[in-house]
Amino acid sequence: MNVIERFSSIEGEGTRQGSLCSFLRLYDCNLRCVYCDTTYSYGDEVDYEVQSVEDVADALRQMGNRYITITGGEPLLQADEVEQLIDVLSRETTPFGPYEFNIETNGSIIAPFQRDNVFYTYDYKCPDSSAEESMHPKLCEAMTDKDVLKFVVSSYGDLQRMKEIVLTKKPKGHIFVPPVFGKIDPQEIVAYLLKNNLQQIRLQLQIHKFIWDPDAKGV
Repeated sequence: MNVIERFSSIEGEGTRQGSLCSFLRLYDCNLRCVYCDTTYSYGDEVDYEVQSVEDVADALRQMGNRYITITGGEPLLQADEVEQLIDVLSRETTPFGPYEFNIETNGSIIAPFQRDNVFYTYDYKCPDSSAEESMHPKLCEAMTDKDVLKFVVSSYGDLQRMKEIVLTKKPKGHIFVPPVFGKIDPQEIVAYLLKNNLQQIRLQLQIHKFIWDPDAKGV
């Protein structure tokens, strides 16, 4: 596996926000979003470690957390290895219960495998990201009740696109709208949700960017 970093922290967003969690960040991404906050995870000049699936599994075991989030970059560029890693750890348990996995993916690739202890967090790229054309055409249809769909917005235009997608595609699962940090006032998002009666969408702020420096790595 091509690994950028591993660390233990709290889940900063999504349905497990605030919970202790082990993070595995994998190398490379097939998109180049203008607001990307992990540019250190892709590109020819980036250093990464090549590790076996078992070595990565052992490092995650040592962190001692039940929850594991696999992110990137785009982790599904290494889908075979990710699936192997999950299957290895799923044969085991922790003092707090079996391992549960969140795979954070950029919306260009839909789930290549399913497991009872795995859910996907899909990041739909709104127009301001300059990557919306790369969204998988069957993304919303592929979602399950346990999956997460998030719309990272930076403008009124992004909010409008979010509303269009949610009302026309009617995706299953949990739907969140976080702001691009520092680009749009959360009050504007709340006002938009209220005005349009978007009961199925939840505002969410990335709490790790308030606890630590917004540009901090490994948190």
